[in-house]
Amino acid sequence: MDMLWSGWGDPAKAAPLPDAVIGLLRDLLGVTPRPSGPATLDAVDVPPSPLTDGARAALAGALAAEDALRDDAESRIRHTRGKSTPDLLRIRAGEVADVPAAVVLPGSHDEVVAVLRACAEHGLSAVPFGGGTSVVGGLAPETKRPFVALDLRRLDRLVAIDEVSRTATLEPGLRGPRVEALLNDKGWTLGHFPQSFEWASVGGFAAARSSGQASAGYGRFDEMVLALTLATPEGTLDTGRAPRSAAGPDLRQLVLGSEGALGVITAVTVRVRPLPRRRVYEGWRFSSFEAGTAALRRLAQDGPRPTVLRLSDETETFVGLAQPDAIGGSDAPSGGGCVAV
Repeated sequence: MDMLWSGWGDPAKAAPLPDAVIGLLRDLLGVTPRPSGPATLDAVDVPPSPLTDGARAALAGALAAEDALRDDAESRIRHTRGKSTPDLLRIRAGEVADVPAAVVLPGSHDEVVAVLRACAEHGLSAVPFGGGTSVVGGLAPETKRPFVALDLRRLDRLVAIDEVSRTATLEPGLRGPRVEALLNDKGWTLGHFPQSFEWASVGGFAAARSSGQASAGYGRFDEMVLALTLATPEGTLDTGRAPRSAAGPDLRQLVLGSEGALGVITAVTVRVRPLPRRRVYEGWRFSSFEAGTAALRRLAQDGPRPTVLRLSDETETFVGLAQPDAIGGSDAPSGGGCVAV
C-alpha cells in the first residue's frame, strides 16, 4: 500500500479536521483554510521524462523484473520529495519541478549495484527511496541534472536471525510494522517506534539516524546497528564487526545518517531484544514544564529508565488531553500543567 500522495498516512483513513480544531489553528496560529482544495493527482502537470534512450536501456538491463523501471506520471509524482510541511504544501499545489526522471525498483543487492553503475555511466543522480517519510529534504537533490528514485520496497526480507547473539539482518525495504511482525513471531522485538513507524523503512532508519518514541529505553536506531552493507557504483562495502571494537575507525558511523550520499544501504544487522511479556504505559501531570523537566532528568540519570519517556509542554498537554470537539468549550481540560508519559 502506498501512502497518500499529497499528505500523510493511509488514504482510506483520511478524515477532515473538526471545526473546533480549525478554529484553534485560526485563533492560535493564524491559519485559515484555503478557498480551493489541493490539486488532484490527474491534474498535476508532469513534464516528460528526460531519460535518453541509452540511459533507459541501461537501467532496464540492470533490472530483472519487467515492471521495475517506471516513468509514468503517477509513479514519478509519488516519488517526488518527502513529507515535510514545505514538501506537502508544494505537492498539494501541484508543483513538481523536482520530479524524478524515472523510478527503479531493484530486487537484490546486485541489481542496486548495477543500477548505480548505469546511473554513473549516463550522468544520472540516484536518490534512495524507502518509505518516503523524509522531512529534511533527503528526497529532493539539489542537482539540476536528471535523477532516478531508487525505490527499495522489493528488498523486504528478514535475512537471518541469531538468537544466541541476539542479532537480526534485515533488508532496507522492510517497513516498521513488518519488521515487528517478523521478529515478534520469533519472540523478539527491534523496539524502534518513530512517529513515521507505519511507513518508514529500515534503510531509512539507518540513513537518517532515526530516533523513536521508545528510544529512551531501547536506544536510537544507530545504537542498534552492528553492521551495514552498502551498494556503490564501484561495488560493495561491508561495514561493522563485533558489537564493541577498539580496532581503528568505525565506518558504520560514516554511513549512519549519511542520507544515501555514500551509497545505498542494502542490508542492516541490528541488535534485537526479547519481546516483553507485558507493556504498561502510565502518565503523570506536573504543575509546570520546569517541574516536569526536573523529574524526568532525575529519572533518566538515576533510573530506573523506562522504555518511553516523553514530556509535553503546556500547549501540547492542553491540546492532547482534549477531545477535538471539546476544544474551546466547557469540556476542555483546565488547570494547566504538563503531562509526562
